[in-house]
Amino acid sequence: MKVAFICSGNNGVNAIVQAQYDSLVRYGLDTVIIPIIGKGILGYLANIPSIRTKLNQHKPDVVHAHYSFCGILASLSTRRPVVTSLMGSDVISSGFWRKIIRYFALHQWDATIVKSEDMKTKSGLRDVHVIPNGVDIETFRPLDQIDCRSRLGWGVKENIVLFAADPKRAEKNFALAQMVMSHPGLHNVVLKVVHNVKHEDIPTYLNAANVLLLTSNWEGSPNVVKEAMACNLSIVSTDVGDVKWLLSQVEGSFVDNADASKLSKSLLMAISFRGLSRGRQRLLELGLDSESVCDKLFRVYMGVVR
Repeated sequence: MKVAFICSGNNGVNAIVQAQYDSLVRYGLDTVIIPIIGKGILGYLANIPSIRTKLNQHKPDVVHAHYSFCGILASLSTRRPVVTSLMGSDVISSGFWRKIIRYFALHQWDATIVKSEDMKTKSGLRDVHVIPNGVDIETFRPLDQIDCRSRLGWGVKENIVLFAADPKRAEKNFALAQMVMSHPGLHNVVLKVVHNVKHEDIPTYLNAANVLLLTSNWEGSPNVVKEAMACNLSIVSTDVGDVKWLLSQVEGSFVDNADASKLSKSLLMAISFRGLSRGRQRLLELGLDSESVCDKLFRVYMGVVR
């Protein structure tokens, strides 16, 4: 089967999209990425002729678009089956844009994917597939903490909390993370902010930390949480997206409301946790390794081809 990914390429291909592409290639599908380069609606629409040309060259059985606008462009560019993955930002968009998404989901796209049950509810769409992004469990796996810290130049005896997002992105709510870290009991804990690093380097950062802290206002199915689970890292997170479902029964990890005091106490408990997190086992039980997710995607592709 041939698959063409259509996604934004203004800042390079998104690491999450690239990871899914790589997993499909390993799965054995003939897959190509068609990046969209352009700013604003007119900039995106200007890509339609080149998308048509590339699709005619590759002749895919299925076009898989990532984000709603890319799905719209795909529908305007081809009569081949179109599968569109909606991301977290799609379901909190303005009322007008949500009506546009709803129209295409109901009348143009052959299948629509969302990343969590929460996204399905917020989208207002019933006939959608809930398929979170998977994790490459060969890349994201438990590593020796001391070795990872040595590679990063971090202190061996430090208690380290990782904030793995761009603090300038409002939805990541870095201000809340700072409030959490201001708790007196965390005076000897170091907060490390990590962003703009290569995706293949993230396992080193995750394994070097004691806890991952996620304070987002909203998420779909945050990949960094699943990647941390694959590394058996403790996690403290706000109750967003599917995090509560992901971390159910995972000892040493905690989900709270966006309350600095509660999150601080959870962080203290996570740091003092000395047992073995079963995050990796939970991830496998949920079928969120990349190969299992590829199975689900392949079934969606076969459904629209038929």
